[in-house]
Amino acid sequence: MSCLFPRSHVQTLSYPSALLDLHFHPSQDKHDVLATVSSTGTLSFFQLSPSERPITPLIKLATHKPLGEREDVLFLSCAWHPYLPYLLAVTTSDYQVHILRVDDSWNAYQTSSSPVITHTLEAWTVVFSPCLTFSPAVADDSDPRSSQEVTLYSGGDDSKLLTTTCCYDGNQGEHAGNSADLVTTPYPAVTVKGHTAGVTAILPLPLTLEDQSGVVVTGSYDDCLRVYSIHPQVNGIMIRPPKLLAEKNLGGGVWRLKLVSIGMAPRESDDSEAHWSALVLASCMHAGTRVLEVRGDHGDYCEINVLGRFEKHKSMNYGSDFQPGTERYGRTLHCVSTSFYDRLLCVWKF
Repeated sequence: MSCLFPRSHVQTLSYPSALLDLHFHPSQDKHDVLATVSSTGTLSFFQLSPSERPITPLIKLATHKPLGEREDVLFLSCAWHPYLPYLLAVTTSDYQVHILRVDDSWNAYQTSSSPVITHTLEAWTVVFSPCLTFSPAVADDSDPRSSQEVTLYSGGDDSKLLTTTCCYDGNQGEHAGNSADLVTTPYPAVTVKGHTAGVTAILPLPLTLEDQSGVVVTGSYDDCLRVYSIHPQVNGIMIRPPKLLAEKNLGGGVWRLKLVSIGMAPRESDDSEAHWSALVLASCMHAGTRVLEVRGDHGDYCEINVLGRFEKHKSMNYGSDFQPGTERYGRTLHCVSTSFYDRLLCVWKF
């Protein structure tokens, strides 16, 4: 393994509190910007540009406390919306989930005066659905941007997976003033049952089943990976309750999930079912890392298969990732995984 920069050019930036989560911006024109959240309720934006600034590739763009000045509330996680570049969700140690609006100057504002979701214990994780839906309640034929909704899922230490759908005003977007309500939450949160411990990882897959439900993969402290079909809310009503499609014990708490690839197998004949298959990288705390195949049809069939294991870590594996592109060429996936108490970073191939 080689370092990205020469050792004499390795850069370290000090930060006044613990950084608990970070994510690069999903938009192509902002892919060099990353958001971080901290143990003192701060949200910071950094820019990584090694080609433009080889000596100091990482610079801080802005730091905010968008939910107020309290320092006893931790920001536990954050998530960008995959398609709306000005929406960012954060979760807090006082059980709340908020959606923030980020403007061109990297200022962040609350989009509503109250949280969009509230748990009864720490809110560990949040993610937006990759699907945008049509909202008849806010439809405006003159501007289709105003007729969209966003769905998000959050997981908490209360063993709950919660989901809600929020309307947003597409006319305002990233240029809205700091007093504008970009997002409203007309629909109450729906509880997805089945977890016996805290929900720590949520991975919605970019596909829709025949009944128009989405597929959501979750991880929990109870060592289990679960796959659900979940319908979006329509005027506050979910057509059918969430359904558990598959469940598998992975031997350790499932802390993080990373989608490597997803594919669709065409029907072999008019009578056969079309199938989908997702390759997933799971960080399983004391059990190490798992490479998983989650596969199913467009109905209720689903199964989870463990394809590979990496168990060289001697303590909690909290983070794993893969080198983009290696999942597309050949049959070798280049992975990196980390662990906490033994302070290891391992590079391996599957």
